[in-house]
Amino acid sequence: MILAYRDVRIDAPGSHRVRCTDKEEMLTALYELESRDGAPLVLFGCDVGKVSDAERHRLMRRIGFVPANGGLLSNLNAWENISLPIAYHAPQSLGGALAEVHALLNELGGADDALLAKLPDDMTLYERRLAAYIRALLEAPDLLVVDDAETGLGATKRRRATRFAEVYRTRFPGGTYVEFNT
Repeated sequence: MILAYRDVRIDAPGSHRVRCTDKEEMLTALYELESRDGAPLVLFGCDVGKVSDAERHRLMRRIGFVPANGGLLSNLNAWENISLPIAYHAPQSLGGALAEVHALLNELGGADDALLAKLPDDMTLYERRLAAYIRALLEAPDLLVVDDAETGLGATKRRRATRFAEVYRTRFPGGTYVEFNT
């Protein structure tokens, strides 16, 4: 069991598009790694309500998130937002991160190099999601949770956002990509 909560049950790795009765509650439970209203949250076979704080922390390190709005820090540019988690959790990996970011941008259809210097307020919705996606991928999550990657985008950017799952699965064939839709 990779993920279970209320009406959501994901038993196998792969790409999954999920609609659930209360998406916001589900995402909050995942962000906080806490059961809500007595509904157990199971991740990687562990009921998070029954594990130690240390185990909960280990579980959290296995999950990447891409919020619908990007979830970027407004006073940091795209590069700073992308590199901050690596600089904090794995500073030894920071040296190769910029090359990896450029490789990911190319895999996803390219983006203007000026994107990395933009503040979130100057980015399009797609650019904010793209930065959040790349930030999450650099941490190599076993489970990537994406909130509504395509909503609010034009046709071209929607096609590019559909590549998020494909690129994740290519880079992490044993991983699980879950996109929650409205």
